[in-house]
Amino acid sequence: MKKDLRMYILVNQDVEINKGKLAGQVGHAVSSYMYKNHNEKKDLIDEYMNNDQKKIVLSCPQSTLEKLEKNGYISVRDKGWTDLEPDTLTCVNLGILDYNNMKKEHKFSKFLKLLKWRNQKQSN
Repeated sequence: MKKDLRMYILVNQDVEINKGKLAGQVGHAVSSYMYKNHNEKKDLIDEYMNNDQKKIVLSCPQSTLEKLEKNGYISVRDKGWTDLEPDTLTCVNLGILDYNNMKKEHKFSKFLKLLKWRNQKQSN
């Protein structure tokens, strides 16, 4: 069976994040993963980059994100310079996974929902 490589980014569903901040936080999760793993996972990253570069962004409870962070997954905590409180956990990158051959520890992600933008009241 052909590999179906996807990068999984889990976003904290318990925190209100505006669109621009969310885009930045997901960008941090992607770039941090690539930077940290460019040597030890070079072949996997090359294969991912030479194919569709799929990114799956899912909503996830903060409690799950905290467990993943403790287990060493790439996590992003906001500095608190603009919209969020300092050290707010915004997202975790599970890495590049083969959807057709997921390890048991990652299968929970198949039950999470795709991130959908929540309409928020705009302040004037």
